[in-house]
Amino acid sequence: MRVAFYPCCARDIREPSLLLTGVVDEIIFCDIRSDLLAEWSRIAYALPSGTPKASFMAANALEAIQSIPKIDVLFYRRDSAGEGGSHLFVLGDQFLKRLAPKFPPEGGLIITDGSNTRGSNFERMTRTSGMEKHSRCFGPAAVQQFEAYGLKTIMVSVRSPNVS
Repeated sequence: MRVAFYPCCARDIREPSLLLTGVVDEIIFCDIRSDLLAEWSRIAYALPSGTPKASFMAANALEAIQSIPKIDVLFYRRDSAGEGGSHLFVLGDQFLKRLAPKFPPEGGLIITDGSNTRGSNFERMTRTSGMEKHSRCFGPAAVQQFEAYGLKTIMVSVRSPNVS
C-alpha cells in the first residue's frame, strides 16, 4: 500500500485526492487545527469512488510524522510563513531530517510547489544534479506530470553507500 502524507493541508482535500488517484492508495492529511475534523469528514465522504483512502490527523506535522511508519509521497503546497500559514518549513532541514527515513528503500516522491521553502533545498532538489542530504538523494523526476498544477515532482532515493 502506497501512502502519501500532506502536512499543513487546511481544507485542501478534494483536488489532492483527485491528483493522487493512481499514485497512492491512501493520503494522510494533517493539520494542527482540530476544528477541521468534521469538515474533513464531509469532504472525504463526497469524494468520488476510486480516489485514495483519506485519513486525517489533527496534530503538529513534526510530531505526526513520527507516528507514520512509511511515506511514499510527500504532497505539500500553498503554505506560507505569513498570517494563516503554518510557519513550518517542510522542505527545510529540520523537517527533512524526520521525513527522509520514512521513504522506503525503493524510493519515493515529493510533489510540491516549493512553498514555505527555507534555505536552498527546493532549488537544489529541482536542479538537474539534485541534492544529497540525510542519506537520501533528491532530484527532479523525468516526467513532471503535475506541472500544469504548478507542482514539481522530485524523486527520492536511498543514497548509495559508495557516495560520501
